[in-house]
Amino acid sequence: MMFTDKAARIHTATGQNRIFAAAILSALSVMPATAFAADSGYRTEYGISVFGITIARSELNTRITNNAYALDGSFRSSGVARIFDSTKGSITINGNMRKQGAAAAVQPVSYLTTYRSGKKHKRTAISFKNGSVSAFDNQPPIRKNDPWVETRPDDLKAVFDPISAMMITSPTSAAVCNRTLQIFDGQTRAQIRLSPAGTEAFSIKGFDGTAITCNAKFVPVSGYEKDKKSVRYLADKSKITISFASLNTDKQGAGIYAPVAASVGTQIGTVKVRATRFEQTK
Repeated sequence: MMFTDKAARIHTATGQNRIFAAAILSALSVMPATAFAADSGYRTEYGISVFGITIARSELNTRITNNAYALDGSFRSSGVARIFDSTKGSITINGNMRKQGAAAAVQPVSYLTTYRSGKKHKRTAISFKNGSVSAFDNQPPIRKNDPWVETRPDDLKAVFDPISAMMITSPTSAAVCNRTLQIFDGQTRAQIRLSPAGTEAFSIKGFDGTAITCNAKFVPVSGYEKDKKSVRYLADKSKITISFASLNTDKQGAGIYAPVAASVGTQIGTVKVRATRFEQTK
């Protein structure tokens, strides 16, 4: 393959899959396994690649104080992708930690992401109350192309932002993949249906252990263009895997797990995500 052709395909992948990839990759935030760990800090770093070439990087910092959590992160295009489309963005999340047995499950309160891609600027803000969306805003407003699947009020109940949704509280390591994640990103309401796919050794800065790998099926619910080819491919043909790990579990593997790797099949190639750092900072 000529380099220029490969670069063009990378540019296409970056444009078509930025939102979905960012949802998975931004979820590489580290949460404690035990309940209400006071004043703890965590840091993750990761890269996104297509055809073995890195196209984006991100850094995230998570702070736990008593019964709350806060996350601040940034992401940017990298390498050859910057030639075609220079992208920079930030993510801020605040939420509560709800006691769930010996561990704590997350409950988002606010979610804000902003990014600039060339001359385009976008801002998405979501507010939550008691586990459901209470308000959301997109600037500029979403352009709804027919046939559009409209989001209904019931779709916004019992949902998470795409980052908090992937902070999984599990009673055992074997149960990590036995669930469906309910996600709303400010536009699209979707499900990520997980199923077990095995385990693998995983070693990066701050972590050396076992990752739990899940097969994942993307199911759009509402807030999307029904005939859009990229959405239909993700839903019907894409092979998706997500690997989760935890920095602190008990003997049964009970704890809160976060993604450390992901692979998303697209129309032009496979987008791969891998954490390069996964550690407690305090």
